[in-house]
Amino acid sequence: MDRLFKRLFLWSDPVARDGPAQMACDEALLGAASGPVLRVFRWARPWVSAGYFVDWQTASRKRPDLPVCRRWTGGGVVVHDGDFTFTLTAPRHEPWARLRAQESYLRLHEALTEALRESNPDVSLSNHSGAAGNDCFAGPVRHDVLLRGEKIAGGAQRRTKQGLLHQGSIQGPRLKDDFASRLAAALAEDVEEWETPDGFEEKTARLTAEKYAHREFLQRANL
Repeated sequence: MDRLFKRLFLWSDPVARDGPAQMACDEALLGAASGPVLRVFRWARPWVSAGYFVDWQTASRKRPDLPVCRRWTGGGVVVHDGDFTFTLTAPRHEPWARLRAQESYLRLHEALTEALRESNPDVSLSNHSGAAGNDCFAGPVRHDVLLRGEKIAGGAQRRTKQGLLHQGSIQGPRLKDDFASRLAAALAEDVEEWETPDGFEEKTARLTAEKYAHREFLQRANL
């Protein structure tokens, strides 16, 4: 399979962040990176993330025992409790970032399926044409990743003047310690480590305080 990128930066984020900080970090990453970056990350504790247009009350009912953050991307409600979470950003000049949503989703999940097949040979892509619901993992939509018919991976995207942001989650199968590297290799011909530029964490902190942890953004009362 042709790779999506000639060169990709891989960032294994060493900071276990809370929900709003994870979302802020992804937005900061889209603005800071000069090339495609695959970020894999850990959560400070279990958390629920809700797509940008999901009603706050609906999201809060998913797991009442967990806090909720709101993503900048679309999609439904996802419980992050032991899942493998990743972000892929690409600036606008990259061909992948200019594809239509369904095609960019397909191309990424083809690479994801390739990376998963070594330890999970029964993975496949969904051809289900139904509409997505509020619960992201309740059922597959077209091009989601399946394992023996059950959805194990999905994602959501946001396009801006800067480029494309994709946030993804893999839930269920045990993944090997080197899975992040395998996914990066499935995405690009050459992979390099990414280092955060000066001021990156400060920008993430500002976005967290001013946007992602702010009640007005979180609850979006007039959705």
